[in-house]
Amino acid sequence: MRIFGWTLLLFLFFGPPLRGQQPFVCKGDYYLTLQNPNLFYNELFSIDINPLTQRVTFQNLNIDPGYDLNAMGYRSTDNFIYVLDQKDNGLVRIGADGRLVKLRKLDEIRKLRYFAGACTPDGKYLVISGSPLDFGFGSANVNLVFIDLEDPDYGTREVNMRDNPFLFFDMDFDPLTGICYAYDFNYQTLLKIDIERGTTSAVGRAGQPCTSMGTLFFDAFGNLYGYGRPEGENLQNTLFQINTVTGDLTIRTTGENADRSDGCSCPYTIKLEKDVVPRRTAPCGEVVYTFTIANASALEREGIQFFDPMPPGFEILEVLRNPFGGTIVDTGSPNELLINDMTIPLGIDSILVRVRIGDQASGIYENQASLQNLPESLGDFTLSDDPTTVVLDDPTKLQVIPLQVDLQSQNRLVCVGDSLILSGSQEGADYLWQDGSTGMSYKVSKPGVYWVRASTICEEVSDTIVVEYAPPLSIELGEDFEANLGDSFVLAPNIIIGTSPYQYSWNEAGEVNTISCHDCPSTTVTPFFDTRYQVTVTDGAGCQAQDFVDVKVDRNVYVWIPNAFSPNGDGINDYFYMQGQYNYNIESFEIYNRWGERLFVNENIQVDDEVAGWNGRAGLQMMTPDVYVYRIVLSFIDGSKQYFSGDVTLIR
Repeated sequence: MRIFGWTLLLFLFFGPPLRGQQPFVCKGDYYLTLQNPNLFYNELFSIDINPLTQRVTFQNLNIDPGYDLNAMGYRSTDNFIYVLDQKDNGLVRIGADGRLVKLRKLDEIRKLRYFAGACTPDGKYLVISGSPLDFGFGSANVNLVFIDLEDPDYGTREVNMRDNPFLFFDMDFDPLTGICYAYDFNYQTLLKIDIERGTTSAVGRAGQPCTSMGTLFFDAFGNLYGYGRPEGENLQNTLFQINTVTGDLTIRTTGENADRSDGCSCPYTIKLEKDVVPRRTAPCGEVVYTFTIANASALEREGIQFFDPMPPGFEILEVLRNPFGGTIVDTGSPNELLINDMTIPLGIDSILVRVRIGDQASGIYENQASLQNLPESLGDFTLSDDPTTVVLDDPTKLQVIPLQVDLQSQNRLVCVGDSLILSGSQEGADYLWQDGSTGMSYKVSKPGVYWVRASTICEEVSDTIVVEYAPPLSIELGEDFEANLGDSFVLAPNIIIGTSPYQYSWNEAGEVNTISCHDCPSTTVTPFFDTRYQVTVTDGAGCQAQDFVDVKVDRNVYVWIPNAFSPNGDGINDYFYMQGQYNYNIESFEIYNRWGERLFVNENIQVDDEVAGWNGRAGLQMMTPDVYVYRIVLSFIDGSKQYFSGDVTLIR
């Protein structure tokens, strides 16, 4: 896995200042402060990924209590963690032995809540950022404070973040580019921070699926991760991978709750990943292993040894690429690759190795490579990690399966004028088709007998298939027709001939979507304008047929408004109401007297609804015979409206 070259540490409290602190070993570990909700102070934990459940777990490191730690960063030049004690703005240094030294109180900095912090990649500064003490939604970080870790007095300087609209609870630096990133609470978006100017800019779209991100971590490969609270949840218990180019978040796994947390990491190290293509192969097949090395340790490293003892029966055929130099040593075992005296420059690069699998029994074969002779501060050695899994520092797996080809279970019907693909399906073997073709797949455009032979140096298998023409697919959608605005219709193609099962795809001309279901056998449409509806049917043989129907929409409004009525209770013309040919929706129906006073209003009623009209009263009072003004608004399904106004005479 690429994301977890770490051990995440959660802080509780630390005791009084102690001397003789032990530095950490930078192996890509992650550290995190976490406040115990029952104790009101921070605890220190390590974090791991359970290989069985693949969930994040915390291991308590039993640190002495006493401090409210936040805004932390890992310093690459001395391998200590620097953090702020929120109780008195004291600068604290933490060692690997759990000992705590308070360096000095930063009385000169503003009284704010300092949640976010990170050490610059060169180790010169701990940069922290504060927000108001009464922060909440809509609040924002207001400053960046640079704490000079090279100054014996730990001097500070402040950069104001004027007009910053974002609120973030952690920040971190990319070990390869030096760019500072944070995650915003207000708009749920990734941020870039220009720490010298105090400006922020959003990366990608807002509304990412995480409401609050308490901790951010980089690994040696420049991958960014965060532990946060997913949208719709109450707990901060989810590990996200964050794309620093698009700003998009991907959930990798979940784990224990980590509310009120802060984190840092040590990506300034050398890490190794091992991948293999293909992941499944036959006995005696060939694969290519890719060993990716990331050096974010600030220095080029010389004299590094690479060693991979692959499973017995594997044979290393060729080193396809090695940008790190060194000397390949013959160990006497064809399954072992040993390279001495490699030089690992800063950055990321890969070794590619071609390997033949022996006459192995079916099963899963796994192992790890290693880099040796690393500096003591980087842990002396590192084991390879499988980048496709969530578990950290785990072996890379290759599955060996029996050599086989199966044409009989594949589609044997080819559509007239079309083609189908026959597949050998198994990588790591050589293929020979009836016409001499050697690809893993074969394109068929006409009926006939086709065969394929798959072989490795160990064995050979073959299969044959008879391909026939599929019955021609024929469908009919029906005749064109006319409709009124607001009418709905069901469309369904008549399949005259074809091979089941069938798949459907409906579409229409124009930007407005008036189709209820785009992949159903039948669909309901409600056209707003003249529209062509088209259906594409794909049958079980892969053949396609299309048909369309044109619908002409009459957008004219056919209504009649009387000019007089007689609300005398005789059951004839007792109501003034709009009448029409179709059931239009009346958004509002209003009556005014000649002085502009509104006497009556009704909303969201239907044309031809007599009793929803005006009965000649204003409340309970009967109006006298006179001429009154009406205003009527019709609304239609496409959002358009039509307005009517005029006068009506009330007769007794």
